[in-house]
Amino acid sequence: MLIGMFSENNAQYAYASSFARTFCILGFRVITFNNRHQFFSWIPKRFTNWLNNYLINQSLLKQVQKYKPSLLFLIKAENIFPTTLKTIKAKYNPTIVNFYPDNPFAVWNGNSTHHVLASLPFYDHFLIWSQMLIPVLYTAGCKKVHYFPFGFEEELFNQIPKIVDSEYQSEVCFVGTWEPGREEWLTNLLARLPHLNLAIWGDLWGKNISPKHILHTKIRGQALYGEKMLAATQGADIVLNFIREQNATAHNMRTFEVPASGAFLLTQRTYEQAVLLFTEDESIACFENLSELVDQVTFYLNNADRRKKIAQKGHEVVQQYTLKKQLSLFISSLERLT
Repeated sequence: MLIGMFSENNAQYAYASSFARTFCILGFRVITFNNRHQFFSWIPKRFTNWLNNYLINQSLLKQVQKYKPSLLFLIKAENIFPTTLKTIKAKYNPTIVNFYPDNPFAVWNGNSTHHVLASLPFYDHFLIWSQMLIPVLYTAGCKKVHYFPFGFEEELFNQIPKIVDSEYQSEVCFVGTWEPGREEWLTNLLARLPHLNLAIWGDLWGKNISPKHILHTKIRGQALYGEKMLAATQGADIVLNFIREQNATAHNMRTFEVPASGAFLLTQRTYEQAVLLFTEDESIACFENLSELVDQVTFYLNNADRRKKIAQKGHEVVQQYTLKKQLSLFISSLERLT
């Protein structure tokens, strides 16, 4: 049974759906459970949040009783109560696993909850994207922690044809939600390179960038998914990636998605990206500060052959990090333990 956020809008991508499809490819019978379902969608969440979460947990208990899965695989599922997991383990004894795509200790910014922290001892296996968090998770009570990079769904990328459309062409693009830090990076970059053909797609940019702002004319639309996201990354000479503070020395999904699309990735330097997962200046390009960002953008725009060579090597290296390979490795480790 796979528990996670499944989008009810087919036009929107949900990470949990990639896991569901990948488990099916690996030969599992998959039952999905949407832990973000809203029972009272017509009422503001702040009035119904506790009751909605209670009903989610009761519904999960009923589904587990009905199907009796051997593997309970949660993707974040931050509103699942520790008492629910304890009851499921006692009654049905499945292997309980959580892959947490955010920082499980970042309660202050909404990326985690007290339910998550209290549930850590009840997971048989906890999968995390950052090596830095592994010892902390053990200290917090986890039984077994595994390093699990985000990965990408190879079928999603391999089956989507390349779009050639001027709407998606740019010298430099960024695809991602507006955040103050990202605005600052891009504002300063454009101030230093005012003639740069910069393209921005993502939620909240239109809301937070005024018509007089230097970035206003660079915003091309809302968040992109699937074929359109690939069109934007493939249509750019350089794709930028900014690492959130919570990801610290690690990586994010774009770390793999951009090279998987065959595009050239210029990302904020972290140990995992530059050393552990890829090799800087060979299969990935990095920057640390504004001066280096400007220098790197200028250099790679003027050196297409070098840019293409790194993109090709990145595409080759990233094949090690398909979601199918990552899940296969984890399932193999489970089989060795049983």
